[in-house]
Amino acid sequence: NSPNDLQIMSDAPAHNLFVLLGPVDEASNVLPEILCVVQLALEGEIAREAAQAALARGERLAGDLIPWTISQQYQDVEFASLSGGRVVRIATHPNYMRMGYGQRALDLLTAFYEGRLFDEQAATAAAGALAASPATMGGAAGDIHTEAIAPRAALPPLLAPLRTVRPAKLHYLGTSFGLTLELFNFWKRAGLKPIYLRQ
Repeated sequence: NSPNDLQIMSDAPAHNLFVLLGPVDEASNVLPEILCVVQLALEGEIAREAAQAALARGERLAGDLIPWTISQQYQDVEFASLSGGRVVRIATHPNYMRMGYGQRALDLLTAFYEGRLFDEQAATAAAGALAASPATMGGAAGDIHTEAIAPRAALPPLLAPLRTVRPAKLHYLGTSFGLTLELFNFWKRAGLKPIYLRQ
């Protein structure tokens, strides 16, 4: 929604971007057209003791929106210890809105976290190719005094096919949004059920 969002996403290791692309020509050296992007925040896995102490004080700590909200509203300390993914936003290319790409991206996201897209052989091949590429740093890794400031010859891929990425184990996928009939219907079609509503 703002330029700061890019910085937040790049600085937040628990935030992942999933990109639905148009047809990919792997022989060409151009990025394919982006149809839809889903930003997902990994949440939860909060220690039971920490959740219990915060809830006893009536606090809801920053981050982990779904675990804190559900634990607080339903007085369920165990829920905070589950691991989950929260869809922060979905952005569809303006030329392709209302064509089902947002729904398709969510279907693929669900399939990814269910482990239906992962291919061990493809992941091994991708890791081997990355390890075989020449070093990208001019000096010692992390040494800003000796790093060569120049275009890099071999960078890791900007985008990785989901079949090459092992998904984190999640107990749930969810979202939080401002309620409108249109958004409610979108999330309902995606298979999500409302569990908490506030004004």
